[in-house]
Amino acid sequence: MERSRNSFTVQKFGLLLLVLVIVPASAFACKVPVFRYALERWNVDQYTMVVMLNGEPDEEIARAIKRVTEVSATDAANVEVQVIDISTLSPKQQWQLEDFDPTVETPHLQVFYPERNGQRKLCWEGSFTSSTLDAWLSSPLRSKVAEKLVAGASAVFVLVECEDSELNQRVEATVRLGVQQAMTEISIPEGVIPRFGANEYLQQHPEASLDDVLRCDVPLKVEFEIARLTFDDQDEKALRAMGSGLAASASGPWLIPIFGRGRMLDAIDAKELSSQTVMNACQYMVGECSCTVKTQNPGVDLLMSANWSESLGGDTVVIVDSQADLSPQLIEIPLGTSTVGSAASLQADVALQAADDQDASHEAGAVDENVTAGNAERSDPSVETWQPGGVLIFILAGAGMLAMWLASRSRSR
Repeated sequence: MERSRNSFTVQKFGLLLLVLVIVPASAFACKVPVFRYALERWNVDQYTMVVMLNGEPDEEIARAIKRVTEVSATDAANVEVQVIDISTLSPKQQWQLEDFDPTVETPHLQVFYPERNGQRKLCWEGSFTSSTLDAWLSSPLRSKVAEKLVAGASAVFVLVECEDSELNQRVEATVRLGVQQAMTEISIPEGVIPRFGANEYLQQHPEASLDDVLRCDVPLKVEFEIARLTFDDQDEKALRAMGSGLAASASGPWLIPIFGRGRMLDAIDAKELSSQTVMNACQYMVGECSCTVKTQNPGVDLLMSANWSESLGGDTVVIVDSQADLSPQLIEIPLGTSTVGSAASLQADVALQAADDQDASHEAGAVDENVTAGNAERSDPSVETWQPGGVLIFILAGAGMLAMWLASRSRSR
């Protein structure tokens, strides 16, 4: 009987420790909504365009290659370019090319989604022409989406239509119902700190975190927009291709939620679509950002011609995912009209910053010139993973599991 009481006591102690783990963990989540965190702090991922030639290109193709190379070099769009002359390759080298078909006519274009976990997926391939390049670099609907996002929209739901107009209308009605419900029932998480006045707020609230301070002055609100991509819209064939790679069926219609700096969630097929499905997507995007590492969140970026840094004021802080360890790093973007650098240069900046500057006040200056260095040292995001709170959670979790194990052994005796 005594053994049973001891077992019950140990079991209660273990459950208490588990509760102590769960409650603080939720408290440490960043209060900034996912959609706003992505807009301010996630740099866009790079698509890869592979242009295949067979000998010297003609004048028009040469101009197109020069243009897309300049676009890539100036970060006018999130794209990298590779030009391959297959006439200079041996048969063995040709077969080593990714997704290469020796029977295709040249010049040929392959467009790959951004790499994820060291791998990339083919998004589209076809003939490389000047008009094809134009369609991939920009389009009216993608420009409209970018304008809505930098104006404060939480997300834009793009309805990619099929040939059945009646089905398209029914799907849009469902989406509108879900969006209206979301804007009525969902609210911005409490604890988000406006950029201006953040210094005073942090001084008056020592428990607050610098992570909860907004990085720009775009209106923060729960607002969802709906846009339609008609079935026969040739200007948007690139957008349709990017969305179809995330869709369960090729025929459509499907719904693509787009937020942040043009990040798409997986396309929702019409067969799976309901107002509750839309509501769930809205709840995720407006919820607290519990995982700040971009690569550990769902979705794929769109290829877009957009200067996000300039549109947001030029002084945002961008978090760059390290390919080596996936840990978030902070990059300071200077004030003014400078653009976000290429992926390679940003990674170089990360290494330079890690080696030469561990002063947290450097990071605080990119958030708000009024935030003091003392506050920055208290809430340095670059070491947030192993703050005392995180260590405490780790210890409590271990103690809880040990207590539960002791209880099970006590019962088995």
